[in-house]
Amino acid sequence: MAEDLCVRLVPLFNRLSIDLQRQVERLVHHQHVRRGTLVISPTDSNRLVIIEQGQGKLYQLSTTGEEQVQQILNTGDYVGETWLLGVTNNSNYVEMTKDGDICVLNREDFARLIQKHSDIALKLLAGQALTIDNLRQQTQLMGLPNIESRLAMYLNQLVVEQGSSLVTLPLKMKDLSSYLGTTPETLSRKLAQLQKNGQIDRHLRQIRVNKPL
Repeated sequence: MAEDLCVRLVPLFNRLSIDLQRQVERLVHHQHVRRGTLVISPTDSNRLVIIEQGQGKLYQLSTTGEEQVQQILNTGDYVGETWLLGVTNNSNYVEMTKDGDICVLNREDFARLIQKHSDIALKLLAGQALTIDNLRQQTQLMGLPNIESRLAMYLNQLVVEQGSSLVTLPLKMKDLSSYLGTTPETLSRKLAQLQKNGQIDRHLRQIRVNKPL
């Protein structure tokens, strides 16, 4: 029977040998956290956090104090790989949106481990490349002049990523509107207009794109 290792939830670690996984797991601290708990902030971020069970959101604060959601973190997701390597976190927060369990790996412990196993550091770099690509996609979206264009590009991206014209929105309406640089009310109106035009069919967070937008 497979071992119940928290680190196996993370692609970064589940490609390692079982012996290396066990070594990483021995460094992990398990915590039960409540909804609304900040598990990462600029003053407390010298660690990797894995969502063992539950859900959280990674966000930044604008100059006016409004949340700008960067990513929804579900079971098996993680954040903090660059902070493990010493990059300073100036503006990122992770807040639990559901009660759950997290695994925490501190920078000092991890640094000692990768000194012995450089292949782990290489896998971190690959994961960071994917994160950079996701941010690039959001930058492209925000460069478009209006919400109609951003929403169309976003839905088309989901069709490609999920390999189907029937896609599931990975973000709640509030978080998706923040991601696209608009309000939930405006986003709802634009989705309703697309449905009225026959371009999409929508049921809650499932959307069928009837033709390229």
